[in-house]
Amino acid sequence: MASVKSNLVRQSLRLGLSVLITCAIAQHFERITYLWYPLMAVIFVVDDQDENTFRAARGRILGTITGGLVTFIVHTILSGWIGILVSLLISIPLLRRLGWSSGLSTAAVITIMFLGIPGYSLLNWGYVFNRSVDTLIGIVVALIMGRLLWPKNRLARLAELNELQKQILHQRLALHQQALAKGGSVPAVNAEPVTRNLLEMERLVAVETSLEPHRHSRLERQRWRQRVLLWSTLQPRWLLVERLLERLYRHHDHAMPELSQQLDHHQAQGWSRLHLGGTDHSQTPLRIALEEEVTRLRWLLRSQERIEAAVT
Repeated sequence: MASVKSNLVRQSLRLGLSVLITCAIAQHFERITYLWYPLMAVIFVVDDQDENTFRAARGRILGTITGGLVTFIVHTILSGWIGILVSLLISIPLLRRLGWSSGLSTAAVITIMFLGIPGYSLLNWGYVFNRSVDTLIGIVVALIMGRLLWPKNRLARLAELNELQKQILHQRLALHQQALAKGGSVPAVNAEPVTRNLLEMERLVAVETSLEPHRHSRLERQRWRQRVLLWSTLQPRWLLVERLLERLYRHHDHAMPELSQQLDHHQAQGWSRLHLGGTDHSQTPLRIALEEEVTRLRWLLRSQERIEAAVT
């Protein structure tokens, strides 16, 4: 919740400063006749994600140019709402055909605003050019503020979340080792931050994958897809071991050093005999399931260590 509030504050400050600077530019140079064009560009372009900001800027520019040109041509033939309808019927298929679907909304707004002005019949190339320049000013301000204020570094965030997940996992394993070696129990794991971190990692990888191909090299070089996929497999196994250990603590309060040693992922993985001496027969299935899941967890941890060693 604190992270969400922090993002909202940052986004609000970024948008507010962008609007303030745009208004200051308009006031200083006194060439922007209709202030809502650059302000609307700022609102459309500024986004919480840097890559979405650039996409919105591109869509805004393409939509403005296409909407302005189509409207300028149509207004010489038709007028009123019929002119707006015909302009939209031309602009929307044209933008989709050219692969500029991100500019559909801006093209529609430009069409309505151009044909909705008083004396629209006076619309000329100068008006279209001036409004395009006004829009470009808002786009430039929004892009600059997006780059200066809290720029996103998703790969660094991925590395931070990866280290945090490993730290939580190894701390939990160390606590269980100590409890099983000396007797006692460990408080139940809080799965909420672990799951939230994993979902954030998956989102960051999805965002990086959706960007231009030239930005995939670092993602592939550091094998983030494989590492996040391994976490997606490892986390359910880890939480299952946690739940099985919770059940075990409720029925056993004495030390189990052989099970404690199996949780040490630094030891060499190998086959060992399952010791069930002194175990209640009703708890035998639990011990067998626990031994099996611990073995699978350790194999996954070994795979994770190999990937980490390959990218460092």
